[in-house]
Amino acid sequence: MVRLKRRLTREAAYKALHDSAQRHAREIAADQPGSKEKLFAPKLLPAYKAACGRKRDFIRETEEAERCLVRLAEALHVIMNDKEFLSLLKSEGFATIPNCLVQRLHDDAPLEAATAKHAGMLPADSSAGGQPVSGICPDVLAFLQDCFVKVKIFGLLRHVLPARQMEIARLMVGMERVTFTYTKILVAFTPRPLLAKGFDPTTIANVSEDQLGAMTPELGRLSSEFLSAVERRGSVSLKLLAAGRYLDRLMDNSKVVRYLAHNFPDQFEEFHSLSTPTPIR
Repeated sequence: MVRLKRRLTREAAYKALHDSAQRHAREIAADQPGSKEKLFAPKLLPAYKAACGRKRDFIRETEEAERCLVRLAEALHVIMNDKEFLSLLKSEGFATIPNCLVQRLHDDAPLEAATAKHAGMLPADSSAGGQPVSGICPDVLAFLQDCFVKVKIFGLLRHVLPARQMEIARLMVGMERVTFTYTKILVAFTPRPLLAKGFDPTTIANVSEDQLGAMTPELGRLSSEFLSAVERRGSVSLKLLAAGRYLDRLMDNSKVVRYLAHNFPDQFEEFHSLSTPTPIR
């Protein structure tokens, strides 16, 4: 009898843990006080412009880092067929080249492809899955579980479809702006097909239909490019760091510098301009 009671208690505990996520979702998804207050132009427009500006900066920095890698690989590609230079590298301890550069040196595809923009492309996981709980996608809850999220943000997310909820969550984390105002901007400027049925964005933002029509595509394009840059940023940072350290070592070696300056002046100038690149944040 005691064993049976203990078993039932354990099963009840597991059920409580299993149901806690849905119960929590129902609580936070409830419409929150203040979630219907409009965002007026004096606050909306500067916040919108600032968000677009930060996205452009992030995209530009990522693409600049990718271009640095391309330039370095192209310069190395020219001189790597020089047997005397290869012997010099080996004798000076530079025979081991970072994998990121080796891959580019042996890549048959055009090096310029590394800097191709990903406009309009969303990562493969951009479509949210799972059955929504009180209008909130479970994947969104899991994605934001380590962030401090104001409860009323979920009241806003209920106004867009699950796929857009996930995109907004990724944008907030990527921008390091998990805030009510930024969420309201993203919800207000959501394309019509991604809005929840019956929701009118003008109820939360004091903008006209013309403004929505003009500003929504711009923010959508920047958001897609930004999310693509976020996906590439970590890898690009590590590759640029490894390539930069190798290049700095080359440029600190007097024999290598003299050989390059005398035999490959153009590549030497390129190496000099690329040495000690500014790391991306």
